Amino acid sequence: MGFLKKISDRLILPVIKRALTEEPIEEYIARMKVGIDTADFGVTVNNATALRFSATYACIRVRSENMASLPKNIKEKTSKGWEIAEHPISNLINSKPNDYTNVFDFWQMMFANLDGWGNGYAIIERSGSGDPIALHQVHSSNVDVRVINSKKWFRVTGATGRNGVYPNEDMLHFMGLSFDGVEGVNPIEYNASSFAKALAARKFGAEFYKKGGNIKGVLETDSSMNDTQFDQFTKHFQESSQNYDTPLLEYGIKYKSIGINPVSAQLLATEEFSITDIARIFNVPPHMIGDLTRSTFSNIEQQTIQFAQFALRPTLKKIETELEDKLFFTSDRLKFSVKFDINGLMRGDMAARGTWYAQMIQNGVYNRNEVRAIEGLTHKEGLDEFLYPSNMLVVGENNTTENEK
Repeated sequence: MGFLKKISDRLILPVIKRALTEEPIEEYIARMKVGIDTADFGVTVNNATALRFSATYACIRVRSENMASLPKNIKEKTSKGWEIAEHPISNLINSKPNDYTNVFDFWQMMFANLDGWGNGYAIIERSGSGDPIALHQVHSSNVDVRVINSKKWFRVTGATGRNGVYPNEDMLHFMGLSFDGVEGVNPIEYNASSFAKALAARKFGAEFYKKGGNIKGVLETDSSMNDTQFDQFTKHFQESSQNYDTPLLEYGIKYKSIGINPVSAQLLATEEFSITDIARIFNVPPHMIGDLTRSTFSNIEQQTIQFAQFALRPTLKKIETELEDKLFFTSDRLKFSVKFDINGLMRGDMAARGTWYAQMIQNGVYNRNEVRAIEGLTHKEGLDEFLYPSNMLVVGENNTTENEK
């Protein structure tokens, strides 16, 4: 492994580096954005502006925190099925990815980049024998991805101490939705219209409240006013407006609105729809980001379970596949697997959970210690036996008991 790496560094990497620098990053990014809808709502849409909208921030936070908090197990395939195993990789994904980041912050950063930028990256540091010994997170904006000579390469720039060119096997690359299998699309840029509308509605609301709820209009009169009358009227009108009083329009003056009434503009409805729209983009139930408009006591639980099943599980499967492909040697890939445990998120209320466990124990699917382990309780002696109903018999077999014989 070390010998091959030296050859790669001396002969192959210089060629790849030249190929990566042939096209400037700006042109590459512009080329990748062709076809993205950028409807103009009078606001700038990018990751920085979109993340300042509370719904966007909340969606990314909810998803990244929940996935980062999940237990991560290395499982080994045995004659009894998949069992939790001790493996050196377990320390990297469960305890210490590197010397300067704790495991929760590492995974939250990975998932936040994945959801916010469409890609999450971590450089794999290896020992002389090729074993992974550390994972170094890199922000998505610092990575340029290319396929050269049917091989994937990553150029890292702007990351202190980690700049350089890395082959596919030395970079964990977690992708969101991708149309070429090489790089995930940026969900904020790809849905620029939805974010622009949300930001524009927030900007309009801020300007409306800033002006004390006054909308634009003009003052009209058929008569003329001298300077003294004009100054007096202007003073009285401004004082009334600032104190939220109803101004008295003298000298036959009439007020004519030339702005759009916020009610007519459906400001509140637009803001509510924007929250739902952004929650839809990130596949997050609206109630999880504080929108309880259509939530009830009975449907929140099912929405939460569906969130784990249909939103988090597919993302976690992508992560598991990438970890298995890059962190295990070929000989280990058939024997070991990485599993994120989402059972905790799948639990219903206490009554439903108790009924489910009772059924699983009575039918011999779980023993009582396995249920205790799922609930985070300690092992107890005498609870390892599997129970089954005494009135249930096996079809097609001699079901005569010893006493009946």
